[in-house]
Amino acid sequence: MLLDREAELDLAAAALQAGCGALILVTGPLGVGKSALLDGIGALGEAQRARQLRVSAAPMERGFPLGVARQLLEPALRDASHAAAERWTTGPARAARTALDSGWPGGEEAQRAVLHGLTALVENMGRDQPLLMLVDELQWADRATLRWLRHLGERLAALPVVLVCAVREGDTLAGDPDVQQVIGHATETLRPGNLPLDGSAGLARQHFGEAADEAFVHACHEATGGNPLFLGSVLADAASQGLRPTPEHARAAAGLRPAPLQRQLLLRLDAQSEPVRKLARAVAVLGTEATPELLSRLTGLDAAVRDQALRHLTALGLTTGMRCPRFVRRLVQEVVEEGVPPTERTALHALAAELLHRTGRPPERVARHLMVLTAPTWPWATEVLRAAARSAQRRGAPEVAAGFLRRALLDGPPDAERAQLLVDLATAERSFAPYAAVRHIAQAALLLDEPEQRAKALVRLAPTSFASTLLPVQELLREVADALGPEERLWGPDRELALRLEARLRHSSLPEPDELADSVNRLLHKGPEPRMDTVGERELLAPLLAAATFANALPAHKVAPMANRLLESEPALATHVHTTAPLVVASLVAADSLDSLGAWLDRVEQTATGRQTRMEQALVGTEQALVSLASGRLAEAKERALAAYELGGAKNEEVFTVSSMTLAMVSIPTGDDALAQRLLAGTSRAADDPYVWSVLSMLKGQCAARKGDLELGLSHFLNAGRRLEQCGWLNPALLPWASAAALVHFYLGNQEQAAELSSLEVERARVWGAPGSLGRSLRAHAQVLGGPEGTEVLQEAVDVLQGSNNRFELCQALLELGERHGPDDPRGREALLGARAEAVACDLPWLVRRAEERLAEATTPGPTGSQLTPAERKVAELAASGLTNKKIAEFLNITCRAVEKHLTNCYRKMSIRGRMVLADSLRELDRSTDFPGAAASG
Repeated sequence: MLLDREAELDLAAAALQAGCGALILVTGPLGVGKSALLDGIGALGEAQRARQLRVSAAPMERGFPLGVARQLLEPALRDASHAAAERWTTGPARAARTALDSGWPGGEEAQRAVLHGLTALVENMGRDQPLLMLVDELQWADRATLRWLRHLGERLAALPVVLVCAVREGDTLAGDPDVQQVIGHATETLRPGNLPLDGSAGLARQHFGEAADEAFVHACHEATGGNPLFLGSVLADAASQGLRPTPEHARAAAGLRPAPLQRQLLLRLDAQSEPVRKLARAVAVLGTEATPELLSRLTGLDAAVRDQALRHLTALGLTTGMRCPRFVRRLVQEVVEEGVPPTERTALHALAAELLHRTGRPPERVARHLMVLTAPTWPWATEVLRAAARSAQRRGAPEVAAGFLRRALLDGPPDAERAQLLVDLATAERSFAPYAAVRHIAQAALLLDEPEQRAKALVRLAPTSFASTLLPVQELLREVADALGPEERLWGPDRELALRLEARLRHSSLPEPDELADSVNRLLHKGPEPRMDTVGERELLAPLLAAATFANALPAHKVAPMANRLLESEPALATHVHTTAPLVVASLVAADSLDSLGAWLDRVEQTATGRQTRMEQALVGTEQALVSLASGRLAEAKERALAAYELGGAKNEEVFTVSSMTLAMVSIPTGDDALAQRLLAGTSRAADDPYVWSVLSMLKGQCAARKGDLELGLSHFLNAGRRLEQCGWLNPALLPWASAAALVHFYLGNQEQAAELSSLEVERARVWGAPGSLGRSLRAHAQVLGGPEGTEVLQEAVDVLQGSNNRFELCQALLELGERHGPDDPRGREALLGARAEAVACDLPWLVRRAEERLAEATTPGPTGSQLTPAERKVAELAASGLTNKKIAEFLNITCRAVEKHLTNCYRKMSIRGRMVLADSLRELDRSTDFPGAAASG
């Protein structure tokens, strides 16, 4: 079935139905479906009971006079009855029969007789039955046949014959005068084009026998431009390889380069003149750098020959544009380039590199050609490759940068130059291959003599990569740090290097209790306002603050201001994930200090758009997920953590470990068993990282407890705590293992152990002082205590959590307090309404349902919205008018936090779920109460 060829077939059908002779020309570039259109016209002829004669000319037969005419006419004569054959070849047509049997005669008179005879033969055949003659690839027909077809074309109007000839545009022979004289008699010209997107979808359906997915069709259409030959070859190859027309297979199918298509393209190109072939190869090698001037210098063709060859390639449908010639599709360019003989290809790339370098083209464009060469001889080649790597690195393409640098290393540079190349390579590799980066830095350090040079190499390493290698990186760091000397005796660049080395050492020693304590002392000696003007000072301060956080050695109200000051000085770049800066994120999340952190991470995301690597994007995503989690926005946290997990993949162990840990932390409060099982079934280097190991142990404990195996769950919780305490990490904000174990003890009836563990966590949380972790610990302690004492503790948890960013924890505390008082108690109802409002704000439908179920148990009517305070009423009216929280805060000269609190109280008191129903609820309130402001607001 022909696709998107209705207009062409309608024109052909009209010519067949006219009952008089016509010559129809079918033309177009390579692959647009000229032969398929001849098939369609042939089918029309059959439907109208026309006799059909068809031939396809071939290049190798051009030397046989009347070869195409014989193939066209002899089958009809052979298959005809004796009487019909005699009737057709009588009179002038007898000369045609002689020529078909004996060949093209030598004399001019005899040749003219044959031309008249062949035309008479066709006329006789047409009198018996309308005749449809189809000649494909006319440009390859022999000259005797072309002379006859021109003779026939001059007389077609009086004959019951429709002649359809197909000619490929751009073919050198298509411009032959004999061919032009034939097609000059055309009465209709059909020029089919490439298929539109829906036509490509139809062709895919034909190949696969089912409807193809939109993404699959779009990918294949983009790769082939809808050219029927290209597209059909790709689809056929995809089907033969077992690919299906689904989104998952779209990229693989679009990247196919079918061997039959390659052969056909190269055969067509080989049939062209030498200048056309040379120019096609030069355009393929130069790619986006192709200009007329460079093409002339690369091929040696003068301007006139070059432009003529370019016009031929354009007419063939292979290239587009004269000023900046390009292949119509990458598929075509790759096929042509692969078809260039290896020796010629190498020579072309070498000349292209030299020409581009001489004309000052960007290093990456020159380096693309150097990558093909086995041994560049130019002294500038290595520096160009390094410059190209820097350019690729800046635009967020570290793998491309690494390729350039590896190529430069193959040339065997001297040790000093090799060391620098290794350092640059490691800098690129840390974004996608951290193990290799560590190895290459270690190799570079061995080639460098001066401590300063070795230090410069070592500080390129991401601190998180040290644990991912068996190489003695810490020993190397200490050795170089000792050689440099203590930072207090240094100044300038050497002091910076010493600070950055120390930062990496302290980062890697956080799990060691003695080193942890030493880091805390180092921080204390810096005073309440440590210097953080330089990169080295900030890199060192991050692990020192982390040590104070993990060890619970300083309260949150002292750690958070320093961490926020550091963040103010730190550029918001995605590359911060390769430094110690992620430890600042951890400290601020633990301290429940999220406002500046969230804004800083948003700036990181904005500045990195289009330039960050997958690794950087995934790690920043985990940081954002942690902020969402600490804010109580569980759905958002899960979405971000899953995106980071999928983006990082399992190949990059470092990213996979961090994203797995973050996703596990999200799955613990959400109780997502499917997600928990998926994480626990995976593998990572969890045993090497005490925190990751403890988080996964907590997840195992939760899964076991949910299944009813409390003893196993308790064992996992206690194991997590033991692992953290072995490191000296005593801050419950990191992981509330003690309260989790306390609640299991409580359910098992071990009241004493439960009270001991929950009291321990509360005590440590009070030392830390962050409202989020303290409120969480108090809530768990209240469950263990029970009775009036537990209610008092729970009320304290609610009061503390009112000042926390974690609205999920506040929601749970309010819900439990409301359940303790009961919905008939005003205090209980108020707490339940508050819990529902917080649950709505945090998008926690299960907690919304739970609060509503408890409220529905009330036996007395609850308070009405008339309890709104004047301030709450004013904020509600402004919100209902459409103002944002920020605009309301500016109008009333209060903080955004105060606006949020007033609105939350309004939602709770009015029993509504959010701003979208606020206006209607206020009007309903005015109708049912005598609120003093009703008249004014109406």
